[in-house]
Amino acid sequence: MFSDKKVIELLKDNNVVLVKVDMTKDNELYKSDLIRSNRQSIPVNIIYPADYPKSKAILLEELITPDDAIEALEKIIK
Repeated sequence: MFSDKKVIELLKDNNVVLVKVDMTKDNELYKSDLIRSNRQSIPVNIIYPADYPKSKAILLEELITPDDAIEALEKIIK
């Protein structure tokens, strides 16, 4: 999904940074986000706006399509 041409263009054009977290390593910051998401499984897809926490993060479903990603990204890059 994050290899889709339209998604890649949107990410590049808006300087969006993707972060992949390895939960096998102890990381309290990401662990707290995972707990707040109230999800019990991996992957968890969360999109954070540049002014987070002033603006809310967007929690996506576990399995998302390129259209799902584009829709969520467009909400935070207005």
